[in-house]
Amino acid sequence: MLFLPYSTDAPIYHWPVATVGLIVANVAAYLVVAVGGYLNPEEWMLSFADGIHVDQWLLSIFMHAGWMHLIGNMIFLWLFGLVVEGKLGWWRFLCCYLVIGMGQMGIEQIAMLHYTGDVPGAVGASGAIYGLMAMAMIWAPMNEFTYFYLVGFRVGTYDISIAMMAGLYAGWEVIMICIYGSDAGSSWLHLTGFLLGLPFGIVLLKKGIVDCEGWDAFSVWSGNYGGFREEPDHVAEVKKRDAEQKEKDKQLAQSAQPQFRQYLQSGNVAAAIRFYEKMKNVAGGITPERGDWLAMIQWLHSQQRWADSAPYMAKFIAIYPKQADAVRINLARICVLELQRPGKALDLLAEVDLTKLPEQQVKVVKSIRSKATQMQEEGVVELDVDL
Repeated sequence: MLFLPYSTDAPIYHWPVATVGLIVANVAAYLVVAVGGYLNPEEWMLSFADGIHVDQWLLSIFMHAGWMHLIGNMIFLWLFGLVVEGKLGWWRFLCCYLVIGMGQMGIEQIAMLHYTGDVPGAVGASGAIYGLMAMAMIWAPMNEFTYFYLVGFRVGTYDISIAMMAGLYAGWEVIMICIYGSDAGSSWLHLTGFLLGLPFGIVLLKKGIVDCEGWDAFSVWSGNYGGFREEPDHVAEVKKRDAEQKEKDKQLAQSAQPQFRQYLQSGNVAAAIRFYEKMKNVAGGITPERGDWLAMIQWLHSQQRWADSAPYMAKFIAIYPKQADAVRINLARICVLELQRPGKALDLLAEVDLTKLPEQQVKVVKSIRSKATQMQEEGVVELDVDL
């Protein structure tokens, strides 16, 4: 009678490079140490009641108690390595394997510090492999392993789901522990590895490091998988993305305000204007103060960028209507001389309180008004466009 698992239908996104490498390393270690006798096998064993030896936590997972122990572990390392490395990639897989394997051996050695039995220690990759089994169960419970079987003269294959297989093996270890208690040494070893693998599988899934395409254990448990998978609510998705974008824009605008102020304080008004324009449509944009507006307007005038200054002047008037007569007069002049907007110029001047102006400015206002009136009489076509 022979039952041999050899393949899986789980999606494989990475070649099992590390899995094959681990199998080669395990076989080579066994040949060199246990068979060849080139190294002391006791140094590779996890010793009981002999203190804590961190090096043994690593070495012991590459040593086995015999050919059958080695072959059995390597078959299942291949099987679960296909699934886990296939989704995780070689270096993340290798890290998980070593951490789980060493962690299990470390826990076992600490737990056996006061052991008084006849067993000198432990070897084997079973704990790490059971950890991989737990990860595969979380990531691909509905996928299947294919077994080759030979029963008498009957030969064939059959499939078993990863969840079913993991449940049977883990369940068997629990039964052994319930029956034999502390004497079920290997069952404790296997179950500890399994329990160490579970958080790895869950965290890597929840962090999005592994994409199971909706076939993970949580999706299966909720019924939201495969043909039962719910299509996303596109309206809700759009609203969610919009809300996230608004929050990002808000944070960006808050951080932009100090940068804008720094440009002005350093005298780099050109950079401040470029930055203001860039941020204009981001969460309400930057909010300049009164002096900031005047600094930008004056710089634009110094560069004779009259048309560019008009929107800034209009904004200043809208924000500070009672302190804007001088700006209204200057904008009216620009409307007449640069923008061909005589009607707009007259509207601006109509809001100026001439009684509060010096005589010289009154003359300027009258001159601009006269020019604007003349332009209208000459039939200047004025587009009704906001500044």
